[in-house]
Amino acid sequence: MQERGFADAQPESRARSAAQAPAGLLGQVAKADSPEAALERIAELRRQGKHDEADKALAEFRRRYPDYRIAEEMLKKVERQR
Repeated sequence: MQERGFADAQPESRARSAAQAPAGLLGQVAKADSPEAALERIAELRRQGKHDEADKALAEFRRRYPDYRIAEEMLKKVERQR
């Protein structure tokens, strides 16, 4: 049995996550032209009450744009309210 490092496992987990992601707006988030457009689509998922999809989309957004600072006002729209 061969041991796999973190770098080897990461693409596999991304592929698995992409395969499990629902279609529709979540797919549009992944194809967004800009971080701002992706955040707007995530906010739309929240407005529609699709919180699980929005959570997945926001997690994908953070993987795709790890250094992007989300403005406080937008955070209120895209994060799940507790």
